[in-house]
Amino acid sequence: MEPDWIRSVVDADAFEHEQRCLSHVWTFLGLTVDVANDGDWLTASIATRSVFVQRFGGELRGFENLCAHRFYPLRNGARGNGRLICEFHHWQYDSEGRAVAIPHARELFDAVPAELCARLNRVEIATCGTLIFGRFAAPGVDLSLEDFLGEGLPFLHAASQIKARPQYLNRTVAANWRLCMHVTLDDYHVPAVHPTSMGRSAYVQRQNITYKAFGLHSSLLSTARTGAFERLLEGCRKGTYRPTHYVIFQITPNLTVLLIRVDFSFFYGVIVVYDALRHDRTNQRAWLFPAPFVGPYQWLRKLTDPVRKPIVRRLAQRILCEDNRVCERLQETARQMRSAPRLGRLEERIDWFENSYRQLIAEGEARMRSAEER
Repeated sequence: MEPDWIRSVVDADAFEHEQRCLSHVWTFLGLTVDVANDGDWLTASIATRSVFVQRFGGELRGFENLCAHRFYPLRNGARGNGRLICEFHHWQYDSEGRAVAIPHARELFDAVPAELCARLNRVEIATCGTLIFGRFAAPGVDLSLEDFLGEGLPFLHAASQIKARPQYLNRTVAANWRLCMHVTLDDYHVPAVHPTSMGRSAYVQRQNITYKAFGLHSSLLSTARTGAFERLLEGCRKGTYRPTHYVIFQITPNLTVLLIRVDFSFFYGVIVVYDALRHDRTNQRAWLFPAPFVGPYQWLRKLTDPVRKPIVRRLAQRILCEDNRVCERLQETARQMRSAPRLGRLEERIDWFENSYRQLIAEGEARMRSAEER
């Protein structure tokens, strides 16, 4: 890691620059199960900019969450259903984001809606399984979501086959989003930070786990079997994958997808995203659901899942809160950090993440320079 890695963690201007660079990167927004019906919508953010995704018939559309009139947020709340009408002055928009109904348009603006050419800022949308991703368009930004996810695609597609609305957790963390991502990439802290929630067992042995970097992203499998990563992907492609151990995929910039063993052969899926709010504030969103893979004693799920559900929720809340407290303490001392951290072999994926982050920032800066020259 570079010595100046902390700059956007403590400096608001550096953070704003960072977020502008990341606005054209595929970013996780939400789940298709939350926008299953015509008119359903959900809100999210891309690089601190509020956006919403809405279903229009069989298609999902994304827009920046600003009315073209006076920039009032069109969607307020986490999700809902309804026509695209601004609550401030009742401007109404169609599925293309065009203003199609404006009260007293000719009297007040000397034009009919079509002549005003007012429209919403479009957000590019793509899906992987039930995962919805978005980004703001820019010249030269043409990498498909499939190519962006790379080898992570088969697992994310298979692990996100969610049929019903999952449990949902939401919390504001008084820490920078990168510090939050760092703790998910750290396999050294478990006995110290999670002694009762995850056990006082011995530290993870590096030789007993598998790390894999792919593109901008990385994964951890709690097995050392040769070819475990490749077999996981092959099983996900064929529909034959059956989880036997802990799995976590970190998708740059701010998404983690996990499979965790709850009891016996039963696994849960966990999706966590860290939405940047300010240089020192992050919105953490998490979804919990029974892993969509067939396993032994599958017939027991309907009987035992109602019992398992609240237990998983309490455990997830506890673990996430323990991690969040660490991140908040790090944020408090961040201004005193004047060098790169000393990362051990159980923290090397933090360095991988920071390398990917620097690559995305460099690409964003190049786009901004190119735009200024045009």
